[in-house]
Amino acid sequence: MSDNIRTITDRTLFEKIFYKFFMGNPVFIKTKSGNLKIRFFGYSEGLVALNISLLKNAPDTCLIFTKHQDYLVYAHLKFAEKQEETIYLFHALKMQIITATRREDRVALVDADGEGGKRIVYLSNVISDFIIENSLAMTQKKVDHIKEMMRYDLQKQFEYLKIFFINEGTTDPRMKQFIEDVTPIYIANLNEKPKEKYEKAFNSYINEIYSRDYYLRNRKNFISEITVPILYRMKVPYGYIQVNGSNPFPESALTVIKRMAIVIEELFTKDKIFPVSDERLLVSDVSKRGLGVAFRERRFIRYFKEKSMVYFDLFLPDGKRASILGVVRNISLLENKIIKVGCEFITIDPVGEVNLDEFLESIGQPTE
Repeated sequence: MSDNIRTITDRTLFEKIFYKFFMGNPVFIKTKSGNLKIRFFGYSEGLVALNISLLKNAPDTCLIFTKHQDYLVYAHLKFAEKQEETIYLFHALKMQIITATRREDRVALVDADGEGGKRIVYLSNVISDFIIENSLAMTQKKVDHIKEMMRYDLQKQFEYLKIFFINEGTTDPRMKQFIEDVTPIYIANLNEKPKEKYEKAFNSYINEIYSRDYYLRNRKNFISEITVPILYRMKVPYGYIQVNGSNPFPESALTVIKRMAIVIEELFTKDKIFPVSDERLLVSDVSKRGLGVAFRERRFIRYFKEKSMVYFDLFLPDGKRASILGVVRNISLLENKIIKVGCEFITIDPVGEVNLDEFLESIGQPTE
């Protein structure tokens, strides 16, 4: 999907844009806790009138947006004054119109009030990356104990060992890479030119990781590295095991580190370090590539943050399910006090993908 973005600062065009796109369409204001549904009242002499019923105070600057057909329109605003209890006036600063054809439409499974229809689909066993990070920080003694157990076994085999968890820092270059791609790092020998198929990964390692690792750069005797991500349910990266040596690493060493990463995940599961909820969240709409969740109880919002990774089981009719890793794209607070979370799929387990395709076909939704 390619986007065409047009930025508009000519104020003589604002009135036409506001009335064409915002009038009569759902409008949202971006807040720290998500997208809040508001009402657009009108535009006159450079001022935008908005009805914002769920905010006590208007922000000094804000961003509102609406969707209309193939357009996503943003308006950047600056607070002017409050007229009535929920009516606010803003100066319009600039606007952006993004033209993007949606690849697919989701099928609605509940009505406008969030009530289930004939096809009840729900999420459970939900856990997000930030919940995992907080859990690691809150159970530091258990985490340190598991680290020591792993060190005892691995330090006998490797010259340098590091076990890292995501709560130890957000700027770690290896952790950043694994959040994007969980492929292990395998550098057999820094002093040898890699095979063509490994050249891209090798250059990325040199430029993005090795060049920023002052410990390794100051110890030229280390010429090899293996780093394997630690994954929740083989999906969500939350740490890694790193080993380095002064001799080339055989591929058998990579197998050893992979096994130890799995052992760490098993120990964490056994000690119940990560809290997994068995509560059910109703799915409001679904497609091949994503879904929406709707709920009234605000306590459920604790599972979601925009741009966070979230793992869950999707329970389908006839006792079928799919285990899914996704990313939260948007959180919206609607006027009827329903909270709507939009999630895009990253990966689905193979059997679950078949189950989801069969369900989508049963409700007339294309799967290609």
